[in-house]
Amino acid sequence: MRIRDLFIIWLLFWPTVSMAQESSSVMEKVDKTESTHVWDELSEGLEYSLRFLTFGTCRKVADSSQNPNNDFFQISRYSTDLEIRPDLRLTFRRLDLSAKPRMNLEWNAWKDGVKEGDTDWDDDWFVNEWLARIQGTENLFVSYGRENLQWGPSYLFSPSNPFFGDNGRSNPKQEVPGMDFARLVWLPVISWTISLIASMDEGRQEFFYYEFEKTYALKLDYSGQEAYASMILSHQEGDRNRLGAFGGWTATDALLLYGEGTISKGTNALYPEMANNPFEASMDAVYDKDSSLKGTFLAGGSYTLEAGPTLTMEYVYNGSGYSDGEAEAYYRLRQEASDAYYLAGPIKSLSQLTLSQTADPRLRFLRRNYIMFQYNHNDIWDVLNLTFRWTQNIDDSSGQFISIVECFVGDHTQLFSIGSVNSGALDSEFGSILNYQWMIGLEYAF
Repeated sequence: MRIRDLFIIWLLFWPTVSMAQESSSVMEKVDKTESTHVWDELSEGLEYSLRFLTFGTCRKVADSSQNPNNDFFQISRYSTDLEIRPDLRLTFRRLDLSAKPRMNLEWNAWKDGVKEGDTDWDDDWFVNEWLARIQGTENLFVSYGRENLQWGPSYLFSPSNPFFGDNGRSNPKQEVPGMDFARLVWLPVISWTISLIASMDEGRQEFFYYEFEKTYALKLDYSGQEAYASMILSHQEGDRNRLGAFGGWTATDALLLYGEGTISKGTNALYPEMANNPFEASMDAVYDKDSSLKGTFLAGGSYTLEAGPTLTMEYVYNGSGYSDGEAEAYYRLRQEASDAYYLAGPIKSLSQLTLSQTADPRLRFLRRNYIMFQYNHNDIWDVLNLTFRWTQNIDDSSGQFISIVECFVGDHTQLFSIGSVNSGALDSEFGSILNYQWMIGLEYAF
């Protein structure tokens, strides 16, 4: 091939080669830009916080028939805790990931019962909550993870919640253990939300005397400018359907009225029943197949004064709670089981079984009528939060006082004191387990 022919071929193909080189260079720049953009998105979507809590707790055990000589519950007199609580969250386009790993170190000392004089160190490493959520469309979200699902305006407890009996408002420093959920959430319009919820595993929840059973719920929420409402239809495997609801209305700028409740046919709660055993009674789900309606209803209101404090009152009617006659039979059976706790043979096993059932008869509250008064004042001098609460069992005259004091020292440190004092006879609801419990500690967050 002559030199002239080579020159002609070079002239023909040089633009193509040059364009390919330019295209390759552009693609490299695009890839690098896209990689930088993704990294920037990940960095901007990452959020984290870290809290350290250290506190000491002192408690006095009530020497009641439910916990003879503190040998049944074996509650420590003193404890000290160190907790490390990181919270992590990553939001990337339609994906939302979060995790709350925990490290707890605890020391306990016993002054009562068979463990009197004992001390013990314990450490626990776990993930209390985690979540993976994806946004399928603009109004549709699907998630799976370990969560603490709470709702409702009530302070005492949330009767409409079929998953959690504890709403965490009695002690804001103790985390409610998470449970594993699958959820589908749809927002058809701005004021309405429809949720399908299934509890798939017990997670960190502990079921001491019963097996975990999956629960499924359909939740419909409405939120307006001055009012909100929700309805929850749920079903627990091996149990029954329940209908729950809550709602609130802002009557004035200072007055908020609300209500909450649940209703079902029958109940799986345990009641004292005559039986052919040494105690002549046993705990049994006597209304399990009953077709009559059993309900729990809460009515409340909060009024905020111009000076800042908020006064709250709640009344609870617990339709599944014990009548006077059932309560008398319950405490009599509990005393029989307590008296037999230290005997040998089969009667000891019967005693332990009976005390486990009387400790948790599947009732959030034991009796039927309760009233609660609460005083709450936050941001006093921009550093102090106060909450004082009194709960009265109207039926047996026992009561509980709760005090929550939080004081901020600087931008990152908080001192806190959380206590409860119970009053009532040993054969009463609030007088059966603890006389008092007091926690004093420090929280550092950044």
